[in-house]
Amino acid sequence: MSRTVKIAIVDDHPLFLIGTRMALMPFYELNSIRTFASGPLFFDAYNDFQPQIVLLDISMPEMNGLQVAEKIRADKLDLKILILSAETDEDTVIKAMEIGVNGFISKSSLPEEIYNAIETILDGADYFGTDIAKILKSVAETRKVHEELFSARELEIIRYCADGLISKEIAEKLCISARTVEGHKLNIFRKMGITNTAELIKYSVRNGIVKL
Repeated sequence: MSRTVKIAIVDDHPLFLIGTRMALMPFYELNSIRTFASGPLFFDAYNDFQPQIVLLDISMPEMNGLQVAEKIRADKLDLKILILSAETDEDTVIKAMEIGVNGFISKSSLPEEIYNAIETILDGADYFGTDIAKILKSVAETRKVHEELFSARELEIIRYCADGLISKEIAEKLCISARTVEGHKLNIFRKMGITNTAELIKYSVRNGIVKL
């Protein structure tokens, strides 16, 4: 028996909007599901509709799905976020996690999985599709390996470098000499197989040691 849950679907592809809405029809009352072709249209209607959960595509004009999610969190809207997208690369998944989405599944998911994701999220838990969960596990393992490679002091210096501080400023922060900082940086360069601070920052962001 279908039940009433206020669901918003935001996607710039009309056929996908129609298809997703119809796919949810066996589970939810159709008049409680509304579709929007863009982020701005969704926000314009939010106060009147006040959905419990939004299903967001990522690749959209005007505002992409991640920007919509960021605004939802910045505005502190009482709303669950499920990313439903064909873009499931590592960078996109990690960015979505950093924003604080409640779930992420692929557009290739069957209607039953979309339903399970919605119900799990509305019950207060997060939901990630199998392919997304594999990416998250891989990232977590990579971060652990890299964090074990560096000492606590080296990780502090890496993060200060990512914040744009020079050796003298880092030294003042850590109450050590600039020469000591330079020594640590040389050791970090050796472990990373790099030669300068710019490469250090790129390496650290790419491997999840720091977030920009």
